[in-house]
Amino acid sequence: MKTIQEKSCARAVRIACGLLAGATLLTAHAQEAEKAQRVVITGSNISRIDVEGPTPVEVIKRDAIEKTGAGTVAELLSKIPSMSIALDGTSTSTFAGGAASAQLRGLDAKYVLVLLNGRRLANYGFADSAENTFVDLNSLPLAAIESVEILRDGASAIYGSDAVAGVINFKTRKNYQGTEISANVGQNEKGDGGSYNVSLTAGFGDIDKDGQNLLLTLDAFKRTPLWNNKHAYYANPDHRQYGGSDGRSTSLYLGSVRDFDNGEPGYAIPGCRGTVGTSAGTGDQVCFTSPVNQISPHIERLGVSAIYTKQLSNGNELFAEAGVTTSKTTVQQGFPRFSSGFLGNTAGSTNPGLAGLPGPSADGSLAGFTMGDRLQVFRDIYEAGRSEQVLASDTVRFVGGWRGTIGKWDSEAAISLNQNHVTDTTSKQVLKDVSSASLQAGLLGQAGGYDPFVYWNPASVVNPMLTTTVRSATSRLGMLEWKMSNPELFNLAGAPVGFAWGAQFSRETINDVPDPVMAAGNIANYGAVSSKASRSVVSAYGEFNIPVGKTVEVQAALRGDHYNDFGNSVNPKLAIAWRPTNTVMLRAAATTSFKAPTLPEINSTTTAYVTVADWARCGPLGYVGPNCSYSPKAYLKGNPDLKAEKANNFSAGIVLQPVKDLSVALDWYAIYQRDTIQALDAQYLLDNEDKIAGFAALIGRDPRNAALEAKYPGLNKGRINNVTLPYMNVGKTQIQGLDLDANYTLKLAEFGKVKFRETHSHFLSYKQSIAPGQDPTSRLDGVYHPKWSNSFRTSYEYKQYEAGLTARTYASTKNIDDPTHSQDPAVTNKRIPSYTVWDLNFSTRLRAGWSVNVGVNNLFDKGVVYANAASIDAPVQSKNDLVGRYIYANMRYAFK
Repeated sequence: MKTIQEKSCARAVRIACGLLAGATLLTAHAQEAEKAQRVVITGSNISRIDVEGPTPVEVIKRDAIEKTGAGTVAELLSKIPSMSIALDGTSTSTFAGGAASAQLRGLDAKYVLVLLNGRRLANYGFADSAENTFVDLNSLPLAAIESVEILRDGASAIYGSDAVAGVINFKTRKNYQGTEISANVGQNEKGDGGSYNVSLTAGFGDIDKDGQNLLLTLDAFKRTPLWNNKHAYYANPDHRQYGGSDGRSTSLYLGSVRDFDNGEPGYAIPGCRGTVGTSAGTGDQVCFTSPVNQISPHIERLGVSAIYTKQLSNGNELFAEAGVTTSKTTVQQGFPRFSSGFLGNTAGSTNPGLAGLPGPSADGSLAGFTMGDRLQVFRDIYEAGRSEQVLASDTVRFVGGWRGTIGKWDSEAAISLNQNHVTDTTSKQVLKDVSSASLQAGLLGQAGGYDPFVYWNPASVVNPMLTTTVRSATSRLGMLEWKMSNPELFNLAGAPVGFAWGAQFSRETINDVPDPVMAAGNIANYGAVSSKASRSVVSAYGEFNIPVGKTVEVQAALRGDHYNDFGNSVNPKLAIAWRPTNTVMLRAAATTSFKAPTLPEINSTTTAYVTVADWARCGPLGYVGPNCSYSPKAYLKGNPDLKAEKANNFSAGIVLQPVKDLSVALDWYAIYQRDTIQALDAQYLLDNEDKIAGFAALIGRDPRNAALEAKYPGLNKGRINNVTLPYMNVGKTQIQGLDLDANYTLKLAEFGKVKFRETHSHFLSYKQSIAPGQDPTSRLDGVYHPKWSNSFRTSYEYKQYEAGLTARTYASTKNIDDPTHSQDPAVTNKRIPSYTVWDLNFSTRLRAGWSVNVGVNNLFDKGVVYANAASIDAPVQSKNDLVGRYIYANMRYAFK
């Protein structure tokens, strides 16, 4: 039956293509229409003169980009209220290190389609959370971008399945003549975190006069690390002052041990070079230290691109685009560490260090250490120095094709080839078998073993325990496309009806190869990812732009896709714009979406770590908030039986311009998704361990400790060791919200003008199913889903000068990552306050060709806003704002 279905779908796509092509050819020889200056705006394939259409599109142009002070695409998008940044390229705790990704509507990055000049790009080779595939924003040099168009609307009928949450289209220049040099310099006021960018753009030839144009762009970027000792929050990792946990290291110089058999608090290893104290979370005696370390990586990136256009006869053109971006992200990791699962036997030991551990107390209240007890050892292998992770990413893109006219039809045929290759090379990884054997030998006092009770072990002992791991991945996307459009196919009641159609074939592959030693599970405290899969898609689409009278415009689109692994999908879209007066426009849209599982969700094997609160133990032990935080190993595996996700998208809005200098747009949106794919939520699994059949079998625990259970009545479970989290079609996602964009210009005659812009994104509801068959539950008002965010900019322009002040405000939330998780109400209901960050900017044009832009982000050095729940013991601000003021200057010189 599956074969018959696939053949039927392929036939349906061919028939659709034939009908659309037939309609085109029947009209191809109609008389020529007058030429008009038209543009294609994201959200439609039909060129138009009036850019304000039935669906809302936010356009950010070059001048506005420079005034944000952003050094990267991710930093630019992070300042837009409707967007959030899932990865910013500096994270050290992700499987997709070195990359940056964006989210819309609170949905994962896999639901956002990222385009360059209207075309798809290859995904980053590593998937975020081992499932979310995305385009790496760091592969797009910000200096080469002329404008960014953000369509915050489901657009699967126009662009395909990735566009569930919306589309971000980055555009470069066209038909540019002359040379432009720009430089961007920025630095944190503490003297670290420097950002340096130089770009060169050169355009040769005018298409209209010379018949050809070549645009060359070179962009070089460098960012130096931030250091913890220069910034107050990071310099003192004891976060109890914020209500959090004590984050000082407890495994350095020398560390600590815990007697696994007596269940009593552990002991600092004698000879501590830090401060001996008691851990608030575990009650252990530990050795506290605060080492100096990097809190952001060193980044180097170089991009080169070329766009060539050759004019042929009758307005036809050949075009080619080529681009190469190479980046290197160097991350300073922690010190190598022994396996957290190690239990050392002390029976028969001759190690004199064991004599320094306390024995039974005189009054018999403590059992103390007895020779033969098993020990857990919490000590970093600091003799080796810090581990270093180098992420090297190379992205290559080529587009070639023809564009022109066939009769009245604007036509284009193109082939695009895209590839991203990324490697993760991490030094000083700990071999689990060798290190455990060496540590065991050291505990027993055997020669050549690693002795945890001495301050410094020799290199002859340390080096054999270490290795370098290499993970590599290649992601490719190839596409063939043919499309045609006619903005005046025929007249309806005296107004032109526009029509566009197209056909596409795409082939996507991913091959993520883990280091063989890591895949074998022989690297201490590290997981591994493996994924190899491919997919082909054949598509056909059509779109009408229909005027109804003089005041109503209708967009009707239909797209059919055939997936070689998920069968057929047909997605319609209907959008309407009504202009009852010249100052009012009402608009509404409805569409459906089809999102096939990502390739890693189908075929991947992952070992990771998750953060959870284990209330079954924390309750009897009396742990609350961040003191009830555990990090067990998580096993995730691709599921070839997954169903595709489907959704219905709706939007409605009003655009007002009562006077020339005032415009207001208010849009409502809703996304109703079903068969949502996600790994089983680890916290939900743990919260329902004994309530839902089968959940206990997915949780691995250490053996129960009789001595500890005797001391803490009600404790009847061992420490959590691992969880198994299968990918599954969990259920439903239901989202509703509002977007507001208001602009007002106050003219002051010869004294210039004052501009105001308010942008606001507000969630009305955000509900998701947590487990199969479960009704959607609200996840709104937690740290990861605040109810709203806001940006308000005030600027003053006088002649060639402009000064602007922007306030970025973020909503108050409950003190928890996700309100669906179980938590102590006394912690959860203590709300995290809203906060505002201010940015200042000044720009001017000094003389012909010269422009200068300077500014300060986080002008008032906003203090720390902290979340101290079990699963999020950290600030809620982005790292860029957390480290204080950032000062920057942009300079641009253009000459012909």
